[in-house]
Amino acid sequence: MQKVILIALVLFAVAVVAQEQQEQAPPAQPAAQKFTTNLTQREAAPSYSDLYCAGFLTGESISKTNLIAGGTNSPDETLYARGNTVFVSGSGMKEGEQYSVLRELRDPNHYEPFVGQRRELIAMGQPYAELGRLRVVALRGSIAVAEVEFSCQQMTLGDIVIPFREHPPVQFRKSMTMDRFPAGPGHLNARIVMAREFDTAVGTGQKVYLNAGSNKGVKVGTYFRAVRYYDPERLNPVDNLSYKAPVGDDTQKVPGTVSPVTAKNLPARNIGEMIVLNVTQTSATAMITNSLEAIQIGDWVEMEDEQ
Repeated sequence: MQKVILIALVLFAVAVVAQEQQEQAPPAQPAAQKFTTNLTQREAAPSYSDLYCAGFLTGESISKTNLIAGGTNSPDETLYARGNTVFVSGSGMKEGEQYSVLRELRDPNHYEPFVGQRRELIAMGQPYAELGRLRVVALRGSIAVAEVEFSCQQMTLGDIVIPFREHPPVQFRKSMTMDRFPAGPGHLNARIVMAREFDTAVGTGQKVYLNAGSNKGVKVGTYFRAVRYYDPERLNPVDNLSYKAPVGDDTQKVPGTVSPVTAKNLPARNIGEMIVLNVTQTSATAMITNSLEAIQIGDWVEMEDEQ
């Protein structure tokens, strides 16, 4: 019996020593890792609604001959969506034909998200919202009876009706990485001047309008990246104030500073990517496919290389 107890005590002592050695052993060194500025993306591909509800800006004149004049339950009902019957006043409409519904927009906001926005918008043209599509089912004199087949948002009296046209298909690029700090500038530098619904901060899936169109070689399917520069001349006035704040630490004998020259040489930060859905001569409508942080009206964009 004593021999059994002795053997058990020896085995216990060995186990304790082995556990202590295991706890004291240094952790295994991980295999060498390769660090990169590329980030994994989760992209959103454009849907049918994205293509036909994005809106646009154009300097070309759009006819206001045909307008929505009412609906089945007028005057009690003034908002219409898919499945509703509407009356369109005007001329030249044909039974069985499809028509698009547009809204000529005005910005209810009375301030500029960035200095010079109004000037840029005037150069780009008049903004229009795409509200949906309807089909004429009957003609009654100068009034066309139409059924709303597809709606992006509610239509109302005075919205413009024009012949429907197919949007060109968009070749969506499925990529898995995005360089956070691109090696060099893109082929074309432009700016986000406005967003759908007059938003001032946007993210993945939302639509923005760029001040570059077919006149600068932009095509449907072109990719842009939104970039944020550190150059004080390219920052908005609020962000620029940070350069005037004290930096460094109280324990530093000589605190560090960020000079304008140094700031200009810092690499641009990629904050998101977008694909062009529609192009006019002076502007492009783009959908944000991926955003790493909030994209703001006034941010700069660079055209990416075609892949």
